[in-house]
Amino acid sequence: MPHLSEDASAPASEFYAKRLEELRAETTACLGSHSKYTQILVVLGLLACYLVYQAVANKSVPLWSAGLVVPVALFIEYQRRRSRLNFMKLRSVSELYEKGIARITHNWERLDSGDEFLDQDHLYARDLDLFGRGSLYQLVCSARTQIGSQTIANWMTSPADALEVRSRQLAIAELRNRRDLPERLVSAAPAQVSDFRPDFLKLWLSERTAPFPAWAPYLAFVLAFAAITLPILYFSGLLALKALWNGLAVLLFIGLTFASNFRPRIKSVLDSLGSLSIELPTLRALLEIMEREQFSSPKLTELANSLRGSSLSASQVLNRLHRLIRLVKLREDEFLAYPCFCLLWATQFGIAIDRWRRHHGLELLQWMTALGELDALISLSTYSYEHPADPFPEIVESGPLFDAEGLGHPVLEEDVCVRNDLRLDDKVRFLIVSGSNMSGKSTFLRAIGTNIVLALVGAPVRCVKLKLSPVKLGAAIRIQDSLVDGRSHFMAEMQRLRRMIESAGDGCLMFLADEIMGGTNSHDRRVATEWVIRALVLRGAIGAISTHDLALTEIAANGLPGRNVFFEDSGDSGTLSFDYKLREGILTRSNALNIAHILGIDAAANPIKSKSGN
Repeated sequence: MPHLSEDASAPASEFYAKRLEELRAETTACLGSHSKYTQILVVLGLLACYLVYQAVANKSVPLWSAGLVVPVALFIEYQRRRSRLNFMKLRSVSELYEKGIARITHNWERLDSGDEFLDQDHLYARDLDLFGRGSLYQLVCSARTQIGSQTIANWMTSPADALEVRSRQLAIAELRNRRDLPERLVSAAPAQVSDFRPDFLKLWLSERTAPFPAWAPYLAFVLAFAAITLPILYFSGLLALKALWNGLAVLLFIGLTFASNFRPRIKSVLDSLGSLSIELPTLRALLEIMEREQFSSPKLTELANSLRGSSLSASQVLNRLHRLIRLVKLREDEFLAYPCFCLLWATQFGIAIDRWRRHHGLELLQWMTALGELDALISLSTYSYEHPADPFPEIVESGPLFDAEGLGHPVLEEDVCVRNDLRLDDKVRFLIVSGSNMSGKSTFLRAIGTNIVLALVGAPVRCVKLKLSPVKLGAAIRIQDSLVDGRSHFMAEMQRLRRMIESAGDGCLMFLADEIMGGTNSHDRRVATEWVIRALVLRGAIGAISTHDLALTEIAANGLPGRNVFFEDSGDSGTLSFDYKLREGILTRSNALNIAHILGIDAAANPIKSKSGN
């Protein structure tokens, strides 16, 4: 396997394709080994049967000769299982690079949409297409764990402050060319990401039963030890048969009384384990890797140190819990059920697991949070690696400020992404964007919002250069009415705008509104829109609104610190052509009738003309 840190200097598409080719060759070889070991096992099985037949029927070989096949068969079976595990790891790593290529080529169907993270009432998540098919989440998230995916989703919907953004930028820059790290995380725990469910772990840790008495584990151990010791003493000749039966009877009575007294609490503990046998190996394997890593950026160093601990590391403490769960599950084996019953197996290990949860539950929650942040940072570093031309933004303390050069939408292909410049500050607080249909107004607003999301997550942005102050986001771009709630589109939009005004009072807000107040007449729209903009500007907000109603362009020339800009098409009658470039001023023409003409609606409305045309 090549040294990935060196290979990672190649463009992402070339590097991913090369690694996939290598991994497919390794997978083919691994499958060949697995098939070969399976065939050898079959041959050994036939050989053992032949030797047994010769020993029993013909007496030509000793019976013990068949036993010589057993250690060889065990070794071959070990190799076969090892090749199977290697195959699973190779498939997981291959999937990592297949999804990387899917992100680069925008093959959205291959990627997790993150729909479970979408809050329909969020102030901008749905409006900016943060989740769903073709979303920003699909571009930036390659997290190995569900807690990592949740962390990215939380970062996207909860902007960080300037200090936190800068610390994430340093961490992402350090991890950017560490392409070996995602591969090691995947190969260390080849289970599916969906198998690792942090919500279940949090629920398990939060469950509380009445604590067991301090003497309970000691009594359980003494009873189990006595159950083993009495038969040994009898077979050693140190104990009479009657004394043995009397002792076992006393032990059985005390044991049943003891186990029955604690049975409800033990059952509650064991029933709560659920699928921890899936979560824990994955979590432990990831923690072991992160504990061994040495980082230079402050944030990564702090996160890694939080996993190491003073005496025992997070993975070592977690390994004890994993062993306890594996041991308690032995009682489910039908051959071990009776010995486990005699040794109070469930009671002993139920108490031990409950004690672990009480002693280390809070620590495990902290470790999960740290692991989620590390996984999220590695995921964002992958996004940075896949978009090498995108720079980190400069975060300034004073504001409001949004100064973008070469602003584009990050989801668009680079060859079709048209860039525009934009500056909003104390002098120009808002833009009124007019424009013809399909000319790029909505995309422009979403480009502003998605780049702010990327910037305040700590990721690179789709700009040539971006300088901004930390802002909150509010958007009214994709507003829906609700028949169930009895809420019209206009009412839903007004409620969103009201929330944005209230949010602006708690800190600097970037507001984005597409076709603002389209559900009312032009006069009311003009007056109400000015009310909204004035309320937002007075609270220190900056932003942009788009409109077809040219009456709204008067607002920017009405004493408020705004500016009129527009998009247009250059098509003549029967054609459409867009350059998606932002221009100063007010749009003076519309293309609505031209679009209707292209779609043949004018002909459909004129039967005589339509017939003559035929």
